[in-house]
Amino acid sequence: MSSESRAPKFANGIEIVPLTAAFCAVASALHTDGFEDHWSEDEMIALLDVPGSFGFLAFAPGNDAENQLDIPLGFIQMQTVLDEAEINTIVVAKQARKCGVARKLLSATFDRLRETGIGRVLLEVADDNTSAIALYRHNGFVEIGRRKQYYRRKSGRSVDALVMERDLGLCVLGWDR
Repeated sequence: MSSESRAPKFANGIEIVPLTAAFCAVASALHTDGFEDHWSEDEMIALLDVPGSFGFLAFAPGNDAENQLDIPLGFIQMQTVLDEAEINTIVVAKQARKCGVARKLLSATFDRLRETGIGRVLLEVADDNTSAIALYRHNGFVEIGRRKQYYRRKSGRSVDALVMERDLGLCVLGWDR
């Protein structure tokens, strides 16, 4: 059985909504599950308060008739400056990985960035996070740099960060690329 066939399916689909302060407790819990150095609810709220910051939350809608609650699946948090954006974080719940959640979050993000004239998206990812690197490459990101020993694991081990970029084909400021 392939990993794709083992991945849970969400009967009511995957919905994407703007990440607001009301969802920051959920986002913080997801971040805790995905990262050693996770962000608190207050840190999430503070990040969303920064000018140019936004995010999206993915969830599987519940079913009132069957008394099922919405299931948070993941989120993305972004920062924009002029015609560039940076993915500050993206995380998908372990039980929802390989189900298209990250792809939907990235798609919603790219759509919003294009609407606002953003031409370039940057991110940093630990070079040992092979599944995230594969996701980013599949979504058009290319490696443009490396930050040596950027991340420090709780074990004390240092890990390089890959700096990746995706060109969205827009350049509002007229700079040549």
